[in-house]
Amino acid sequence: MMKWTAVLAVVLAWALVGCSGERDVNGVKVRNLKTLEVDLGNGATMKFVLIPKGKFQMGSTGSEQGHVDKEGPRHEVTITRPFWLAVTEVTQKQYEAVMGENPAYTKGPNNPVENVSWQDAQKFCAKVFEKTKKHARLPTEAEWEYACRAGTDTTWPWGNSAADIGRYAVYKDNAAGVSVTTPVQTKLPNPWGLYDMIGNVWELTQDTDSIKYNAAENVDPAGSRDATEIKVARGGSMNTAVDASRPAYRLAAGVAIKLFDLGFRVAVDAE
Repeated sequence: MMKWTAVLAVVLAWALVGCSGERDVNGVKVRNLKTLEVDLGNGATMKFVLIPKGKFQMGSTGSEQGHVDKEGPRHEVTITRPFWLAVTEVTQKQYEAVMGENPAYTKGPNNPVENVSWQDAQKFCAKVFEKTKKHARLPTEAEWEYACRAGTDTTWPWGNSAADIGRYAVYKDNAAGVSVTTPVQTKLPNPWGLYDMIGNVWELTQDTDSIKYNAAENVDPAGSRDATEIKVARGGSMNTAVDASRPAYRLAAGVAIKLFDLGFRVAVDAE
């Protein structure tokens, strides 16, 4: 009896490990991360995955097209604390449930909200805290790029070939029109189950813009501390070409500017 009990325990342990490892999403291997669903009220919820702590190479390899100087120097960054990150960009349904209005140019409840500023994103996060007591915020640049790369060290989360971008992103060559978004989660996810990290709308981050990275700030970096009202957006949009639709690409955005392809994604501190 003891022998069979031990064997059964091993089998069950193996099964649990297998179940918690990866799942297949239309041919993409996605890591099973812990999830969290937050009720925003008015029939809207927001789903998060718990991004694990770890290390990654931040910035451009130098062989990528784009503003390489601003995307470097490439350096190792350590994220010491896990954090929750929304599976999708903030949708119009979610934004309206929290803020009571929908400023988007391309209307659709499941389309990402756009035509919002960094200041608007801050107000949204503050309202989410009021409603849910979850410490919602914009991710830092480092957190955003770490989550976008999802354990990969290639030009894109799916590899080094631009030919596959249409399967994972809404960008200039496959968008429905200029400044026209697509409902979130219609393309393939990255290896951590995050959708639209590349394309659809630019995603605002918490950080202030800088000419280049300070490689010495390599543990939970919070970005430039210069007194400026210029922030950074990541990921490209439906208006950007392949060369700007990369994890390393950085776009400067004023705190009050509103664009038809500028939105955001929410992070929540892990308790």
